[in-house]
Amino acid sequence: MLELPEVEVLRRDLEKEIVGKRIKDVTVETPSVVRPFHRNRPEFVKALAGRKVEAARRRGTVIFVDLDEGYTWIIDAGDEGSLHRETANEAPGPGTHLMVTFTIGGAIHLSEPGSQATAHTGVVPTGEALEAAGVSPDALDPLDDNPTWMEFGRFLADADGPLKLVLTDPTRIAGLGPIYSDEILWEAGLRHDRVTSKLSTQEIRRLYRAMQEVIVLAMKAAGSSLDDSEAEAAIDDEGTAAQHLRVFGRDGLPCSRCRKPILRTRIKKGIYTYHCDQCMI
Repeated sequence: MLELPEVEVLRRDLEKEIVGKRIKDVTVETPSVVRPFHRNRPEFVKALAGRKVEAARRRGTVIFVDLDEGYTWIIDAGDEGSLHRETANEAPGPGTHLMVTFTIGGAIHLSEPGSQATAHTGVVPTGEALEAAGVSPDALDPLDDNPTWMEFGRFLADADGPLKLVLTDPTRIAGLGPIYSDEILWEAGLRHDRVTSKLSTQEIRRLYRAMQEVIVLAMKAAGSSLDDSEAEAAIDDEGTAAQHLRVFGRDGLPCSRCRKPILRTRIKKGIYTYHCDQCMI
């Protein structure tokens, strides 16, 4: 699953790679990826082809590529999608949803493993982009909004809910999911079921610092996602957690802080957390 750190790396790569370029050709291999925004593939192609890219920004896990004439290209890579650069003549590989080439050379492909597409893309007026993408304008983006620890503390007090559920609620925090919410909580030494409004000042500062440190570390681990069509996954094909993760996917393994076994606990239907009962309080 792509979360905020990986998507921010993609955005930065896109900013360097395509801003200032004009889109030449657009090929949609999977019709369903444009249907949330367009009636059919030709409508999407007409809306995107010929446009000049002016900026690449992000909110949560959705990338917004601002185009000329007041339009924005929305790219939601879904659960496992990736964007990667190719030559302009490169044929689509397995799982390729979309191919976009540019007038001065090069191409960007949107791909996703598996048979079920979760990625979505479309072109809408810039003023309507957030709403069209289903992104809450009131949700806190830890990178874009860059709150102080005191502002973060007030946010937590207002949220007044279990830490894990608040961190993964897209209407409250944009971009964090099951992976990095667990990593942040482990780094801060706080249990998933602690109530946000009941945290001490010291605990708020620990959580704030952990959120910053975990996101930065994850971005470093992601590298340059456009250069690698198989961006580093949190869990590999053999079920092993990525090296930069300390708790997620490591149930049964010793905690690297206290050596007690990592636990996997069901919070509610479809939502689990990885944690250590010994050193998280």
